[in-house]
Amino acid sequence: MQSRVPCVVVGMLSLLLSGLAGAQDYQWTEIVIPGATVSSAWGINDKGQAAVNTTDGRSGIYGDGTFTPLPPPPEGFQVSALGINNDGVITGNARIVSDIRQGFILRGSTYTLFSRPGWDNTEGRAIANSGLITGYSYGIGGTPTAGFIYDPDADTFTDATPSGSLFTITQGMNTFGRITGNGQDSSIGRYGFVWQQGTITKGTRELVPFLDRIKIAVGTNTRGINDSGVVVGWITDATARSDGFVGSDALGYQRLVAPGGELPGNSTICQGVNNFAQVVCTVSDSTSQTLGAFIGSPVEGEGNVDSSSHPASTRDIAASSGAGEWTNKPSEELVIPTTLP
Repeated sequence: MQSRVPCVVVGMLSLLLSGLAGAQDYQWTEIVIPGATVSSAWGINDKGQAAVNTTDGRSGIYGDGTFTPLPPPPEGFQVSALGINNDGVITGNARIVSDIRQGFILRGSTYTLFSRPGWDNTEGRAIANSGLITGYSYGIGGTPTAGFIYDPDADTFTDATPSGSLFTITQGMNTFGRITGNGQDSSIGRYGFVWQQGTITKGTRELVPFLDRIKIAVGTNTRGINDSGVVVGWITDATARSDGFVGSDALGYQRLVAPGGELPGNSTICQGVNNFAQVVCTVSDSTSQTLGAFIGSPVEGEGNVDSSSHPASTRDIAASSGAGEWTNKPSEELVIPTTLP
């Protein structure tokens, strides 16, 4: 069971994680790979398959208790899987000895590499069921950074970087083209965002692309998003430890602490969510060493979050924060489309 605290709005874009009335408990299943230690776990599709990597350099897909390594990469490259869609198409990064990175798409046993023009490094973070890829590009040494959406059919990149962001990673995408990631600026630090691909209109009005900035505790990193608009990620507090979270602006946010994450100094980092609200999280110690990786599944019959009790909150601050350009619709009209998984 997760540790929870009441939901309170604290100044600009700041939220505490909520113990939602009817919030779902999570049952955790450890990702175990015989003879190996999991170093990272990332996106998860609706079949419960998750992209994972191990400390001995292996990368592959874990599902139903079985780890399937990726096929051999192109000569001279090492590959790390980061995302998988419902068709089993995989994306991630391919790196050479000099650590210069390209994105890759893996269909069956065939790799296709891609790089964003004008950038030293390109990393695919997630692949939607449409085949579009989200990720980020960065320079030598890690900066500057920019988020992107890559269309492999057209071989085109669309920038997805919040205005003024000093550090950006773009990761999740749902059926409706909404993507998630994190940005950073000098006034509020690290924040999560939800971004709408394409134009949304209502009457004669149009929505600007960035719909939400999410700030929980000191730092917020938003990662996956499902078709109901539920996002997953993690927060960092003033002591530099982290807890995961899952939820939405309309429903509120629930703290996620995977087994071992409750121990002093340990952190929970959550990277993926699917349409069944399953999440992928890792637990690490104070030195950032991974202690375990887990798939969390909502416990059947343990609640159904009541959105009427938890009105939208982060959108309400735009007008008073000097960030009015982030939204131009009343908060009650900014409803993420909902479908049943």
